[in-house]
Amino acid sequence: MFLVITAALYVSGQDEAIEAVRERGALIASSLAQTGQYGLVSGNSASLERSIQRLVESDPTIASIHLRDPSGRVVAAAQALNRQASLTFEREMRADVFALDLLDNSGAAASGTVPDAATSEGRVVGKVTVRMSSEPIVQQRLRRIAYGAAAVLFAAAISVLAGLTLALRLREPLRAVMAALREIRQGRFDVTLPTGASGELGELQATINEMAHGLSVRREELQALVESRTADLQAAMEQARIADAERRRLIARSNRQLEDERKRIAVEIHDHLNASLIGLRSKAQHIAEVSAGMSGATAREVNVTATEITDTIAGLYKSARDLIKQLRPEVIDVLGLTGALQEMTREYNQLVPAIRFVLHVPPDFPTMRGQVAIVAFRLVQEALSNVVKHSSASRVEVSLTAPPGSAEVLIAVRDDGVGFDPAKVPGGSLGLAGMRERVSGAGGRMRIRSRPGRGTRVTFRLPLVDDEEGTV
Repeated sequence: MFLVITAALYVSGQDEAIEAVRERGALIASSLAQTGQYGLVSGNSASLERSIQRLVESDPTIASIHLRDPSGRVVAAAQALNRQASLTFEREMRADVFALDLLDNSGAAASGTVPDAATSEGRVVGKVTVRMSSEPIVQQRLRRIAYGAAAVLFAAAISVLAGLTLALRLREPLRAVMAALREIRQGRFDVTLPTGASGELGELQATINEMAHGLSVRREELQALVESRTADLQAAMEQARIADAERRRLIARSNRQLEDERKRIAVEIHDHLNASLIGLRSKAQHIAEVSAGMSGATAREVNVTATEITDTIAGLYKSARDLIKQLRPEVIDVLGLTGALQEMTREYNQLVPAIRFVLHVPPDFPTMRGQVAIVAFRLVQEALSNVVKHSSASRVEVSLTAPPGSAEVLIAVRDDGVGFDPAKVPGGSLGLAGMRERVSGAGGRMRIRSRPGRGTRVTFRLPLVDDEEGTV
């Protein structure tokens, strides 16, 4: 920028110098044309030459002056040897009276030129030729420009030095400020800046210290609040976990009590009701046999009645046996879960011939007994009952698996029925709610996957070890 300004000043100064030389040369030529005509007419060429020689010596911009007579002969001449002419000015010298007010030169001063010395009717007595050199003025202007540029450069250097000094003074405080801001950005608020600086820098340091202190206090408050809320949340979660565990224990205990009650009722029916029915059937058969050997209408009527009683007691006995199986499947105690489910699928195939029931059990599946086996049996029983009532399926598959290294058994019941949207199942569905409660009480998990028209798959995951009994 400094070089551009200097070059612009140089070009402008050179143009102004040439313009000044042009005005000066025109003025000198006009003045010599007015004043030199008397010496030229009188033939006093020596005086003219001395005058123009002094003029050349006194004015460094004049390279040479020549006065010629009308024939072109040089009458008087003066020349500076070391000056190179760049502009030439010529004026005619006339012998008539001047039409110029020598006391009022405002017009010449304003326009920079002097009007011709004589009217067009004057006699030409000679010609003056002035050659001007612009180098002195150009050099003078260049010296001024150089002095000005040097002053500007000096002032710029002083400014740069002052700026560098100020920057060096601000460098360390600003570096400390930036380091403190980086620490704050990374979450470390224990920063303290020295507050010895004055002005805006000191105010910035104090503001950063206050901000860091405020952020530190706020973080401690937030940490305390988070710790308090976390402790409350953990306590609530622990209470919920305890409540859930207690609920599962209550459900498991209720299921065990229910199974125990069913077992007690089954035992009572087996030991008392069935025994009584067997006794009554024996007596009715004895009456039928005795009446068969007697004659008469009364004997025949007694025989028919005794036979009907025998058949009715046999039906009641069969119903009681079926009720005992529903209350307490004895096959679980004898053959385990696998045998009980085989018996269940066989009975469903007989009772519901429109649906094909298939059981898949791997050879290495453990023989499950106890409470977990009863829970699994009841879950499959409820799932098959729902399939028969709601699915309109043609095939149902029940699979049992126990993944190696896992302490749980996976039970899946899949059908090819109409399916449903699990999200739209009414909340009062007792079948699904009962299964979920039974699975939760056993410490397991239940999942339903179904879509309309794509069938249904219900899976149960139950622990192999019963927490209460410690057996499978």
